[in-house]
This record gives sequence, C-alpha cells and structure tokens, in this order.
Amino acid sequence: MRLSTVGARAMGLYRFDGKMPKIHPGAYVSPRAAVIGDVEIGDGASVWEFAVIRGDMNKIRVGKNTSIQDNCTVHATFTEPTTIGNLVTAGHNSVIHACEIGDNVVVGIGAIVLNGAKVGSGSVIGAGAVVTENTLVPENSLVLGIPGKVVKEVSADMHETFTTNAELYIELGRKHKEELERSKKSK
Repeated sequence: MRLSTVGARAMGLYRFDGKMPKIHPGAYVSPRAAVIGDVEIGDGASVWEFAVIRGDMNKIRVGKNTSIQDNCTVHATFTEPTTIGNLVTAGHNSVIHACEIGDNVVVGIGAIVLNGAKVGSGSVIGAGAVVTENTLVPENSLVLGIPGKVVKEVSADMHETFTTNAELYIELGRKHKEELERSKKSK
C-alpha cells in the first residue's frame, strides 16, 4: 500500500511539525476539509466538507472504508492518540477525541466520544450521545443519552442498515473523487 501526499493543497492536507498526512490513493478528502499533521487515512475512506482531522498533538489513524462526515472533528491529546477502525461512520457534527473506535461502528450525528474511551466493534453511539472519558463500550452496544449509557445490544437489522449506509458512502466518496479529478484536468 502506497500512501499519497500528491495534490495536498487541492485535498485540504497540511504539514505540521514535519509530518504530512498520508492518504491512501483510494480515499477521498474534500478540498474543504482540513487534515493536519500525523494522520493516516485508509483505502475507501472519505472525509467530507469542513471536517477537521488534526494530528498536531499525536497520531490519528482512520481505517478503510470509514466516513468522516461534514463538520466532524477528530483530535488527539499529547498523551492519547485517536484510532478509528474500518467501516466506521462518524456522523455530521460528531466529535471523536483521543479515543479508540472499533470496526463497524456508527458515531451518530452530533455525538461526542471523549478522551480514553474505547468503543467496541459493531456499536452505535446514538445521535447527540456523549461517551464520557475512559468509558469502555462493549461490542454491539447501542449507547444513548448524556452521559451515554448502553441501552441494548445492536440488532442484526440495525447492523444491516448501517452497513448498507456505509457502503453507499464508499460509493459516494468514489464519485466525488472522480469529479474532483475531472475538474482538475479541465483547468
């Protein structure tokens, strides 16, 4: 796997402290997003309008086929990196801060996951929920509320719905990337 830094300005990528984000060639980063410093983004991932992934204090890793949607903020602390697994949907206006998100997780619209939290694979953090510092969310948990509490296990139907939605975002990211490439060539 060769990660690309070509076209950095066109993709909203910024060097910090000698570290340039590494974006897999199969990923899409909106030119209106900001990806800064020690960040790696995997194949098929997408970073949407006005999202900020700021790896200036520590490393941030975003897995394959993960969608970081509009206005999402991803950051770390000096002592805690941020890791986001594969096939994760980080909903619009969500905040993911110095924590670990497993594979196949949905972080709902406006949800917040704070320092030291670990969200198990297959979980759903409901819209507007707040996962407080150092919380351990078991696999396949539905978390709702402020502070976030596990209310039930995620059903097979919910998994199927969220996987379908994630797959649609993978395809949408490909289309946006193709359109961006076409517009660059026509200039």
